[in-house]
Amino acid sequence: MEFYVPTIQDIGKIREAMANNRKPSCEMSAANTVLWARHYNTEIAFWQEEIIYRSTYFEDAYSYSCNLLSSSHPKELFDRIVMLAKETGQTLRMHCILEEEFQMIEQWYPGMYQMTVRRQDSDYIYLREKLATLSGKKLHGKRNHINRFIDSFPDWKYESITEANENECAQMAMRWCLENCADENDNWEHDKIDESKLVVYAIRHRDELGMKGGALRAGGRIVAITLGERLTNDTFVVHFEKAFSDVQGAYPMINREFVRNELKQYTYVNREEDLGEEGLRKAKLSYRPERLLDKGMITIKKQEEA
Repeated sequence: MEFYVPTIQDIGKIREAMANNRKPSCEMSAANTVLWARHYNTEIAFWQEEIIYRSTYFEDAYSYSCNLLSSSHPKELFDRIVMLAKETGQTLRMHCILEEEFQMIEQWYPGMYQMTVRRQDSDYIYLREKLATLSGKKLHGKRNHINRFIDSFPDWKYESITEANENECAQMAMRWCLENCADENDNWEHDKIDESKLVVYAIRHRDELGMKGGALRAGGRIVAITLGERLTNDTFVVHFEKAFSDVQGAYPMINREFVRNELKQYTYVNREEDLGEEGLRKAKLSYRPERLLDKGMITIKKQEEA
């Protein structure tokens, strides 16, 4: 079994392996696997047509991940990862593991492993219908922002990202980067720059990546864009959402219109984690998620704890 950094040339094989995915974690998507591989030092390998991830993003030692929830032979898959860790002489560590998956491991090997959850890694899961209607007292503020946007831009228009507007959308993403990728001391924030490059790449290669995109036009220009992909049969994951900060209401408007126009066949929308960023957490909570999907790190219990 050979590990390697995935590229867009691997997208078909990755998508095939994820065809029956039931794990609603944002990492379990084909485009996400390809787009963020280099940023997170992630490699993949295929074992019995299933994907095993390994990453050195957190430390020098490997951390593994997989999809036990959707596997037809989950115990064998877990045991294979345990063996991979042993072969490298490292202590087992796995990331992006759901509580249901940990319970499976606990059933196979009672008391041997522990799961540690970090709040910043939890995915925000929303009901699509609520995002589409923004009904109810708790979302009154979102509706007010949208109404102000409509009043300011009576000519507004929602557009799917297509060949006809992809250049404008890519230019908008690059301009957003210029306006937002430096801190208050004019130091470039390289994570934001990397993400902006990925947004442009995703726009250009959306069909190959299996992504859907939407754009908001106001005053004759693109002021917001968003992109995502199918995650499970009933869940869509939004990977990117960018809007100009000086256009009031652009963020809630692109959020609502994308869900209304592109995601009618889905029940849930995964809007990924907040990475521990206070502003991002506040924004995601303001949409009243249906649930927070906790993802944990699995390690072997210490001798005295076992």
